[in-house]
Amino acid sequence: MDLLSRLLNNLILSGSSTSWFSEWFYDQSFIRIGEFSIAKYAVCILTGIIVAFFVCTNESKKMGIRRDDILTIMIIAVPFCIILGRIGYMMTDGIPTFKNKIEQYGFFPGVFGGIMSIIGFENAPGDWINYGISGITIIAAIIGVALCIVVACLIKKWKVANFADIVAPGLLIGQAFGRWGNFFNREAYGIVVGGWTLDGSELIPNLTVEAQRAKLLSFGIPEFIVNNMKINGGNYYYGLVDGVQTYGYVSGEQYYHPTFLYESLLNLLGLGFYFIARRCFPKLKSGMIAAGYLIWYGIVRFFIEIIRTDSLYINFFGTPVKNAQVFSVVFILVGIGLMLYLGLSKNKELYKDALKKGEAIVEEEQKNDKDEVVNIEGK
Repeated sequence: MDLLSRLLNNLILSGSSTSWFSEWFYDQSFIRIGEFSIAKYAVCILTGIIVAFFVCTNESKKMGIRRDDILTIMIIAVPFCIILGRIGYMMTDGIPTFKNKIEQYGFFPGVFGGIMSIIGFENAPGDWINYGISGITIIAAIIGVALCIVVACLIKKWKVANFADIVAPGLLIGQAFGRWGNFFNREAYGIVVGGWTLDGSELIPNLTVEAQRAKLLSFGIPEFIVNNMKINGGNYYYGLVDGVQTYGYVSGEQYYHPTFLYESLLNLLGLGFYFIARRCFPKLKSGMIAAGYLIWYGIVRFFIEIIRTDSLYINFFGTPVKNAQVFSVVFILVGIGLMLYLGLSKNKELYKDALKKGEAIVEEEQKNDKDEVVNIEGK
């Protein structure tokens, strides 16, 4: 890992011969053609989806589910989950967009404009030059995935627990890749390294800029990541002071925690636990992997949100609460409930038995395919 970090640092940061690469690397656009550009954020999301597809299909064939079926489901499910994630974002942070458009254009044109904003047309319908979806709530997208799992199982007559176990590791790897889009956009970061102290209306960093950088490097974070975490100040929510919602301003460039990196690495760690659990726990039951995902991601996201500075809030009896933390608690409780239910149920299928049945289905399908080929050649 340290060797890879040094190689990336040398490639991105060293000398004039690679300055063009360094300039491209830190730019938010992957490619520009005139006024049209493809954002690195979109590339990261797409890469996550593609890798998740191969992880899911690798698991699905062990359960006797064809790759073509997974591809068909993903073609339908991915746009649905992105739109649902966008709606989830608009329900919290984007409501002012609807309000402003209604005030500017009237009710029906304003609602139409708000809907266009949800699907990516911020300026005008059909404006593909400036097309882009800015803001997606992953929590809402995960709920969309759950809905797609249930619908797919009803249509294809699959067991929900088995199919959910197939999807769960794909979600982890997809989210791990997708979070790097936040790195290139310089968003979804944490508080100033070393913390801050409220002084009137200003948030004063507890460490100097040099000390902040040194602390991040001491964590073993590669220099090319640290460099992109030096971000100009802004207005951030500090918390409740004497019952009043208090914001503070951070002046100048400071180094912020790369929470995208923490979440990405923890998702990969969760994927590692999945591979261990699948091989080392013979009593693992179908559905427990999906339940474990809910618990793991709920815990990871809850603690990441503690230091996030750009979280979306909901009003809970007059108190601002991070909606991601609310849903994280729900995920954890649902995951624990499912784990207990599956663990205490004596008639639930073991994961290893589901794999054996899947292998038998695959062998039968392969035999049928060979017979069809023989029949065709015979004709």
